[in-house]
Amino acid sequence: MDSHGAGQGTAHHADDAAFSFVCLGVGGGPLETNCSGYLMKPADQKWSDGTTLLEAGSLATLLREPKNALFDAEFPDCSAEGKAEIVNAWVRQALISHGHLDHIFGLVLASAAQRVQRPVYGLRDTLDTILGVFNGRVWPKLASYDANDPGAFYHLRAYVRAYPVSHGASLLAHGTAKFSPIRSHDSSPNPCKFDTGHISTTVSTAFLFTHTRKDQDVLFMGDVEPDTVGGSSLNRHVWEAVAQRAAQGKLRAVFLECSYGSAQPNEFLFGHLTPPHLYAELKMLAECVRVARREKHTTGILRGLKCVVIHVKDMMLPGPGCPCRIPSNCDPELLASTEPGPLPVDLRKEIAGELDALEAEGQLGLEIIVTKQGQRIGAP
Repeated sequence: MDSHGAGQGTAHHADDAAFSFVCLGVGGGPLETNCSGYLMKPADQKWSDGTTLLEAGSLATLLREPKNALFDAEFPDCSAEGKAEIVNAWVRQALISHGHLDHIFGLVLASAAQRVQRPVYGLRDTLDTILGVFNGRVWPKLASYDANDPGAFYHLRAYVRAYPVSHGASLLAHGTAKFSPIRSHDSSPNPCKFDTGHISTTVSTAFLFTHTRKDQDVLFMGDVEPDTVGGSSLNRHVWEAVAQRAAQGKLRAVFLECSYGSAQPNEFLFGHLTPPHLYAELKMLAECVRVARREKHTTGILRGLKCVVIHVKDMMLPGPGCPCRIPSNCDPELLASTEPGPLPVDLRKEIAGELDALEAEGQLGLEIIVTKQGQRIGAP
């Protein structure tokens, strides 16, 4: 498979990978069939030994034919629906970065056929948002912080190795509790506090996974805005926290979102990244690694690190009054023409090209993988 994830292969060799991922969904809307969702397991274990559901936007679409993605799993001779039920039974817990619908939609719908009680981990703000969906109005009360609640299929647990990051400002209903990070200047992840008001920082999460036997890490960042746009240092705190492991070659992959192409203006990022912002974050990591290694430059300093690009929003045609800029490879005259044109734009291809150009100039030594639904990342 090439470095941009075409096809259904694996992104690197089995002996290199600490974890295996299946991309159930890699987008951030507008298509409900391809929202954020990943199955994860240690590379040296079987899928049937237990998996972790990392984000839960889209689940069922891929699991209707699980053998295509889980080609190394053992299934009995049964229907596609039966195999999907088996895969669901392998999930031991779910980790959710934040409570937006493109990250919890599948989790909510799956509760209608849930057979067992399952823990859901995340920051407290994320869990409170999920609990607000399972409120008896939007959806039945099937989630609870009480592990002894017999009616709750999802047990919410705020115990996880995670770092808060900012997913942009949101306008809330009056009196709704907001969750705002405290901005400090130390190198540890910022603590957080609750407040009330109309404007709130949407808190997302960066999860750090360590395979203890292989002594390797994977960092998975949920939706995130640039520090330069959000006015915080939350992302820098994450990079500083993982820099020593990256300097030792122990950090093997970073999952990082890139929702839009470079043409998207900062005022319409809505808490997301574009290729220039994504690469700026990686340059910040590279600088932290340079300091940790006491080197003079960052050329090639991230060699061996894979940047797995996720959450690309499927391209929709701009309409009248659309505030977003037209992608650079799209002829504006085509939008006003009745003649068929080469639209919609393949935004994944555009983002891959823009990141390639940035890496060609920056020379950090990265391998960049722009994900597709159904793709395998890591060891088979």
